Amino acid sequence: MPTRNVMVITAAMLLSIICYSKVPQNQYAQFYERATKVLGQRYVEEVDQEVLFQGAMNGMMATLDEHSNYLPPRQYEGLDAILNQEFGGLGIQIEGVEDSTELRIITPVLGSPALEQGLQAGDIIVKIGDLYTKDIPQDESLDLLRGPEDTSVHISISREGVIDLLDFEVTRKIIRTSTLRGYQRNENGQWNHSLPEPADDILYMHVTDFGQRTTEEVKQLILDIKEMGGYTGIVLDLRGNGGGLLSSAVSICDLFIDEANVVEVQYRDKNMNREYSSTVEATVDPTTPMVVLIDRDSASASEITAACLQDHSRALVIGERSYGKGSVQDVVELDSTGDRHAIKYTVAHYVRPSGINIHRSKPIDQMAENEPWGVQPNDGYEMPLDEEQRLDYLKDKRARFIIKPAGISKEPEDNAEITSIEFEDQNDSYVDPHLQRAIEYLQSRRQ
Repeated sequence: MPTRNVMVITAAMLLSIICYSKVPQNQYAQFYERATKVLGQRYVEEVDQEVLFQGAMNGMMATLDEHSNYLPPRQYEGLDAILNQEFGGLGIQIEGVEDSTELRIITPVLGSPALEQGLQAGDIIVKIGDLYTKDIPQDESLDLLRGPEDTSVHISISREGVIDLLDFEVTRKIIRTSTLRGYQRNENGQWNHSLPEPADDILYMHVTDFGQRTTEEVKQLILDIKEMGGYTGIVLDLRGNGGGLLSSAVSICDLFIDEANVVEVQYRDKNMNREYSSTVEATVDPTTPMVVLIDRDSASASEITAACLQDHSRALVIGERSYGKGSVQDVVELDSTGDRHAIKYTVAHYVRPSGINIHRSKPIDQMAENEPWGVQPNDGYEMPLDEEQRLDYLKDKRARFIIKPAGISKEPEDNAEITSIEFEDQNDSYVDPHLQRAIEYLQSRRQ
């Protein structure tokens, strides 16, 4: 399989570190081979060589930086699925159950076999085949749920208000995920990208990750909405977006700005430095007012996007100071013939169009007060949330994310399936402070 890269570069120098090389100068590889041989033969108990290998890899990568790490097969495949925006499975968003290894369905994915078979938000997966999920690690349960397209898995679920377990035979298929969400779900489960009245002329786009198809999704939505009558303003919500592909961040910026510098990537070898720019003509009318929402979890590619649109005065940035990840990682698969082990490591830093590197190299409490880390909201628009406010926001966001079965009342007290989830009680009176500020700004700019 070709290397999955954030940036395509050679990695031969790193591969030599972990391979059993016969090159004389690679003495450390020889030391590792000798150590594992001794431990395998003479340690007081039998040694699992894979455990030793993973420990060595984790230790090696931990000496670098917080964004460089070893990816065992399951983690690598998970990252690959996120960036490719597809995987083989049932099509469910899941989470752990408190004080248990059981799994709870947050929501089925639209068009998924799980939704077609009648699985619902709040269902707890009790059995997979003959195995009880409370008796096996969550990672093993996840592996059992995944599988090749057209294969089946039998699951038994517990549902609030139903005494007996419910059994489902679900045939897996390739699930293609979307990184683009709207403000709330329609009755048919589709996203509504218009904000509630009187702000229904504002286009709302929440990008959760920067994957392979993110730009295509955003561009198509913009064109579709334009065809249906257009919009007077845009909200690009990057809150909680931890990043993804650099190329996707660049192409997203290209939708909103004419020819201009987006980001400069700087390598150890300065000859490799590269400046990324947008093309001549933007997809969106550059006079359309725009807001970008960020928070403390907006990182990497989302920071590149926010910084670019801010530096070119294309968008007003509202919310909290972003995470401060001004580095670029490459992912290299170590062996594609068997288990897919990989390393993710930092290859470069980036600077925003203003020339500033926003990288935060230390914990926040150790950063000097005036150090320019992260993306700062525009003056007068920084709105930090305390923990209670943040929890309220997450509750509301999660409630709007859920696909509810047809015929289910929206009132939580009438919906046992929904109320079984801790965060599902949607408060219709909740006001998102960041979004409300964005609406006020965009309404003031109406022509």
